[in-house]
Amino acid sequence: MGIRTSTVDRALALTCRVHTEPHGDDHTIAYTLHFAVSAPRTARVGREFEIVLAPAPITFSAKLSSGIDDIALCFRIPTHARVVRHTLTGGEALGEAPPYTEVLPGGRLVLRAPGPFRPEVQFTLPALSWRVRAGGSGPVETGLAGTDFADPAWSYRWARAADAVGGDVTGFPDPVVDPSGTLVRTVPTL
Repeated sequence: MGIRTSTVDRALALTCRVHTEPHGDDHTIAYTLHFAVSAPRTARVGREFEIVLAPAPITFSAKLSSGIDDIALCFRIPTHARVVRHTLTGGEALGEAPPYTEVLPGGRLVLRAPGPFRPEVQFTLPALSWRVRAGGSGPVETGLAGTDFADPAWSYRWARAADAVGGDVTGFPDPVVDPSGTLVRTVPTL
């Protein structure tokens, strides 16, 4: 009998800081990222299963920017499991340079999409898939990493040609709404 997997839509609230150059202005905004996530609710200890985190399509407003680049989306590597492999699949309208992943210290993996991305053009980042083997020491969990503006879960650079300003946006899971940033939780069974 195979592992039963379900797919659900998840929304994660973020607290983001918008930094504007050359003025040096900062202001904070609320932002929400949406994902279709797929994973089993339970998995036998020692069995392999798949976790898929698929970002929803995004469209940036032309009122706020004339171009976006250097998007980064940082995930926690699944806990209490042995990662067999990870892959990127799908995605569309992703600019000139292909997205890629980079393993970071502290059990994190970042999805980088150099772009550039044009405003008013919808794009979809690739889905991140992990093949993992369930351990027995606790639930297998993953989601967005990031704890503050210096350690973001979500970031990108923006520019607005009309008034020659630009800057960056950095964000992390909202500490009141969902500080853990968890998207998936699979409970190991014997």
